[in-house]
Amino acid sequence: MGMFDNLDNQPSKPASTSQKKSGGDIDWKAELLSWKGAVGVVVILGVGWLIFGGSEPDRNEVVNYSNSNVPIGVSDTLNEEAVNRLGVDLTDNLDPQLVPVVVAEAMKEATEAGVSEADFIPSLVSKISNKIRDISTIDLNADGLADPILVMPASASSDQEFIQFSIKVPDPAEVSELPPGSDQEAWRDIAENKSIEIMTASATKNAQDEISMQSAPNPQMYNSAPPYYHYSSPGLGTILLTSMMMSALFSPPFMGYGGYYGGPQRTVSTVQSQRSGVTSSMGSSNPSQSAVTNSKGQSVGQSNFKKVPPKSLNQVKTAQFRSKNSAATTNRSGGFGGAKNSAVQKPRVSAPRRTMPKRRSGGFGRRKR
Repeated sequence: MGMFDNLDNQPSKPASTSQKKSGGDIDWKAELLSWKGAVGVVVILGVGWLIFGGSEPDRNEVVNYSNSNVPIGVSDTLNEEAVNRLGVDLTDNLDPQLVPVVVAEAMKEATEAGVSEADFIPSLVSKISNKIRDISTIDLNADGLADPILVMPASASSDQEFIQFSIKVPDPAEVSELPPGSDQEAWRDIAENKSIEIMTASATKNAQDEISMQSAPNPQMYNSAPPYYHYSSPGLGTILLTSMMMSALFSPPFMGYGGYYGGPQRTVSTVQSQRSGVTSSMGSSNPSQSAVTNSKGQSVGQSNFKKVPPKSLNQVKTAQFRSKNSAATTNRSGGFGGAKNSAVQKPRVSAPRRTMPKRRSGGFGRRKR
């Protein structure tokens, strides 16, 4: 009868160690290892996927990265230390050696045009402004357009026998939009109050009644430049001395006169492509550590350049920093993209030249071949 003592008439089985232990506690380790535990784990993982993985419809899309699509993080801030330490040298944008020659040509054209004495200075500063515009790639705000050139005449007194021209460009920290060319009052305000003086140019009558031209770069804009550049135009003194323009040229004051450039701006690349043709017939001035002297032996030195405000200078440096480190369109460090005319200084080549791709229209810093 012992085998049927069971009420269910089932064979008796030995008690499993997984059912109970002493004290009636369940052996959870054994339960997890059993089929019940396996099912529980699968259920938990499934719920977790629905909560954390199923909420994004494209989670199951697989992205395969290669050398062409690996994501790269790029900082959107400038290296402030590099910007602050960066100097400014605009020699490649407007070579101070050429400016005295430009002034001499403008003076000759204004004299030969036969304008009245009252119109001589306005005509002269306008010609100087436009001639410098044709060779300048100064772009202080780095917008790809050459900055307007502003020219203002000045002279301390009528007995000094020289006239000095202040050459300026709009201050990018003060001028965000240029006025129309017809708004001369707005241009005057920019020239007098919202501009950076790049350099001065002067015409001086010496003891031999010759006219000597001179340019003096602003040290803050031309850190590596000599202090003066001299040029004497053959025959220019004779032209002026035999005309009434000599009185107009050396008889200040010149209040109300200024060459305010109001024509359409040109791209830096356009000026670069045309500059060598403009300057091909020009000579260049001689660098010097001393200023020219007038007929009385008085030195015609630099003007007292107004110090460029830190805010403006930092913005200029930042623009130059960005231009230097932009896409590989520069092949010379420094400057904002101007290529110095080969007639003034030949390119320095340390290796055989390679055939370069065709220049893109918006390029910066390409040296003209």
